[in-house]
Order: sequence, then structure tokens, then C-alpha cells
Amino acid sequence: MITCIAHRGWSGKAPENTMAAFELALNEPKIYSIELDIHLAKDNVPVVIHDYTIDRTTDGKGFVSDYTAEELAAFDAGQWFSPEFKGQNIPTLEEVIELVKGKKKLLIELKQMGARYPKMEEKVVELIQKHELHDEVVIMSFDHESAKKVKELDGNIEIGITFIGRPTMLEEQLAYTGATHLSLHHGYMTEEFMEQLRQLNVEVGVWTVDDAESIDRIQNIDPTIFITTNHPVLLV
Repeated sequence: MITCIAHRGWSGKAPENTMAAFELALNEPKIYSIELDIHLAKDNVPVVIHDYTIDRTTDGKGFVSDYTAEELAAFDAGQWFSPEFKGQNIPTLEEVIELVKGKKKLLIELKQMGARYPKMEEKVVELIQKHELHDEVVIMSFDHESAKKVKELDGNIEIGITFIGRPTMLEEQLAYTGATHLSLHHGYMTEEFMEQLRQLNVEVGVWTVDDAESIDRIQNIDPTIFITTNHPVLLV
């Protein structure tokens, strides 16, 4: 069985990390979970956007952290994708939680970079606790110290670590962070590497798989691998 994760929502059909993309993913029963990215606004509110700046996906300019969440919501985050999505904005994490809660799991990637957002982990954990979302989220990050901090703040939250390449000393990193999930670019996944991962008792996911040939290759390696894609139609 293919486990499909919608990358930044159904971002092949709607502008990434917007409510429109999340609603499309929610309406497809065969999508297992929704992936999204978190930064902190100027007022320390977790907001859903991939880049450190708003330049690429909105009609505004500047760093996410230059604006409050209310100010960010005033920018258009949809028209760059298509005129039909004019009026979509940068949602807060809490708005997405309220939309998705009880319907699908959320894979939340913290776009932490060292101490760029000193309060990020605390603010995200507060929302998970407020909405009693422990069984419905996995917190991921390329910044493994950030993932570890989440686990220290609340040991009941599942965390994962993400890699650009193929990691070494993986068993030690998993033990250090407390992670039970691992995510890497699909190009680095091989049968030999997956055999190593099976010994570690972790859930394994790959990103971002957007063509049928790559999907078939990953499925042939191991059908239990979670596949994150911009185009869930290829899987469902």
C-alpha cells in the first residue's frame, strides 16, 4: 500500500502552504498526511510558509520575521500560482490545525536554523498541547537540535530528522534526538540503505517524488516507505 504525503498541501493543484492546497489534500481519502513548513512571524506566531522570505510566494517583499502574523495575512499568496487563487494568504499554524484536526495527520517541518527563531519550538509545542494533537502530528527538521528540543519540551510528541544526503552515524543521531522518523531525498534511497534502516525500527519517508518512474523505484525498494509528493494524483 502506498502511503502518500501531500507536500505543502496538494501543491501541484493549488499554491503551496495555503488553505486551498490543504483543503484539496483533505478531500482525497487516499492521502495519508499533509506536510507543511513553519517559520515564526515577528510576534512569535508560527506561520505556514516554506521560504525565509515572502518574495517567491506572495506579492510582498522581505523576511517572514519582518512582519507580524496579521501583517503577513494581508499579502496575497495565491495569485502567483493562478488568478483563481487570488486572495489566498499565509495561514497561521493554528488555522491549519483547526482545519485538519481529526481528519489527517500533519507532518510539520520546522524551518529552524540554529538560533534564528529562539521561541519556535516552544510556540509549536504550545499549540500541539492546546489542541491535544499528540497522536496527529510528527515534528520534523533539518536542524536536529531543533527536533531534539521539541522532544525535550514534550516527550509525547513524535519527532523526525531530515537529511539532504545519505546520513552516517545514523543510529547515534536517532538516539541523540529521540527521533522515530527519518526523511531524505528520494535520490539517495537504495535497497542497501533501506536494509540498514529496517534494523533501526524507524518510519522512513522520501521527498519530493514527482514522477511515476521514481515512485515505482521507491515502491520496489520497500512499499512501506512514505512518499511525499507535490502531485498526489500519481499515487492515489
